[in-house]
Amino acid sequence: MPGAALGFGAVLALGLRRPAMGALLLIGALGVGVGGNAARSDRECMARERQPFKCRTAYEPPAFLAPFRDRAGEAIDTYFASDAGLVRALLIADTKDLDPQIRDRYADAGIVHMLSISGLHVAIVSGAMLLLLQAARLPAAAARWAGLSLVLLYVLIIGAPPPAVRSAVMIGAQVVSLALQRNTSPWAALAWGGGIPLFYQPRTAVDLGWQLSVSGFAALIAGRSVAERVLPPSLEGWRRKIGSELVVSVVASFATAPLVAWHFGRVSLVAPFANIAAGPVISLLQPTLFLGLALAWWPSAASLVAAASYPMVRAFDLVAAAGAALPWATLHAAPSLVTAVALGVACVAVLAACVSHFWERAALAALAAVATAAFAPAPSTGVLEVHMIDVGQGDAIAVHTPRGRWLLFDAGRGDDKRDAGKTTIVPYLRARGGPLVLFVLSHPHADHAGGASSVLQAMRPEAYLDAAFAGGSTPYRLSLAAAQSLGVTWRRARTGDVIDVDGVRLRILAPDSAWTVGLTDPNLASVVVRLEYGGATMLFTGDAEAAEENWLIARAPALLRADLLKVGHHGSGTSTGEAWVAAVQPRAALVSVAARNFYGHPDPAVMRRLSAYGASVLRTDQLGSIVATTDGDGWSMQAAGVRWRLR
Repeated sequence: MPGAALGFGAVLALGLRRPAMGALLLIGALGVGVGGNAARSDRECMARERQPFKCRTAYEPPAFLAPFRDRAGEAIDTYFASDAGLVRALLIADTKDLDPQIRDRYADAGIVHMLSISGLHVAIVSGAMLLLLQAARLPAAAARWAGLSLVLLYVLIIGAPPPAVRSAVMIGAQVVSLALQRNTSPWAALAWGGGIPLFYQPRTAVDLGWQLSVSGFAALIAGRSVAERVLPPSLEGWRRKIGSELVVSVVASFATAPLVAWHFGRVSLVAPFANIAAGPVISLLQPTLFLGLALAWWPSAASLVAAASYPMVRAFDLVAAAGAALPWATLHAAPSLVTAVALGVACVAVLAACVSHFWERAALAALAAVATAAFAPAPSTGVLEVHMIDVGQGDAIAVHTPRGRWLLFDAGRGDDKRDAGKTTIVPYLRARGGPLVLFVLSHPHADHAGGASSVLQAMRPEAYLDAAFAGGSTPYRLSLAAAQSLGVTWRRARTGDVIDVDGVRLRILAPDSAWTVGLTDPNLASVVVRLEYGGATMLFTGDAEAAEENWLIARAPALLRADLLKVGHHGSGTSTGEAWVAAVQPRAALVSVAARNFYGHPDPAVMRRLSAYGASVLRTDQLGSIVATTDGDGWSMQAAGVRWRLR
């Protein structure tokens, strides 16, 4: 979240002396300064990457530490096999190959912060090391220093991710304070742990792992403080322990909710209970995984430890699955910048109320901030974006309205090996924020409907529109079943209908029932839509072929003229005929196609035909995802990290 460090600086300053308060706010201001540049860097990365969610979640270590982390990753792949993706996340902060479905499940359950190495994981490993060293009858002081040395070595081996550095610094502060026999405020320790990564890498301020780690520990301190005040003295033993953990979990869930909503588009309502259930499991699992990695030089022992960790990994995942499966477990959200800032203020105020004896003013400030977030109108940017998402050999085009909502045309390919909806489309939309309000399926072939079921289940649009062509594919039938079970309104695309969403007009040009009644090929019954926003226009064609093109030319030639053309059937020679190009006269032609596909798409003759009419031809196999932006008066194009004005 851009500028989040300023809010965290204020949080950390709550329990500190005035000099530390000034230093923390200075660090926060530094975070604000780098936030904009980091956000721009993320957007440029998203334009290049074919799986753009990696740009926001993957941590890359410094070059001199990368080889150590790579070797650790290879050891994990060797010994943990099918669980390697999850173990990589838990041990070395490597989430690049983590299945998005797993990440979504943990976000729904409210324990996504446990998925990647954090202060919690390092603290657990440190505690386990200290216990073993003391069991070996090492003197207490020597055990603390030896444990700290091993923790620092571990942090370096895994690439020094900011949350791990934060925890290591705090453990070091505790060891030093014990050696000097001086008390140290936990807020001061958190200030050092959270602030030091910002000095050697300012971009850390917009790193989700750092944000969750710092806010989570601040909530831990505040939660323990309020638990001591609100729990009755008569509550003792294990009952008091559970009550205290529940209070801390509620405070932590509230403190991290804006971050999770901003990055993952949801807020978990079951997070307090899921965290209590997952806590004991991760406390056993993390040291076991660390032991397996430490014994990588001894294959037999490493394999034995990896096998012993399997039931704990399954139990950990079961907590996430059970939490995510509960009714009303998650509220899907799409916070604007204003809403996110208001909720951030609310979190700071709640933490202040937790640690203060005079909590009334802070509580009122929190309520006011929550009310501001709840009733803040959705901002209108006046800008429309069209994203042709690179899904390989298939179609998926997302329209981002001026009020921050999404309209999705098709959902890419889906089969046993790859589901474009799950792996690419949903992460792409969530990385940019905003709810999906309308899904339009051009026709039921698997390269357009394959990811539809996953998209519907994850994004839950208000409506589903398609041509209702008789028959269809298995993915199409699955998408209809998903829509019915989720309560998504289904309607047939009717020629002549106009749908208005946030000032964006979708005019349905084809097909009509008279045209489709004698057809056997779904391509010829593709839903054709003309998008209109101010004076800017675009034509969506699905896989419409020459017969449907000619039918449209004869029926509504005046409505075919458009600035942008989504080229039919991936540029196949069966579509985009001479008369069609002359009728549309596009300034840019967008082709969704996979590199080196065995269909031979796109047809060179079609590409030459479009170029001859002056259209700029943009292909996903050459450029990756393509973004077109308009304020209603002209189009700007962006692809492969380059942006230009369409003439």
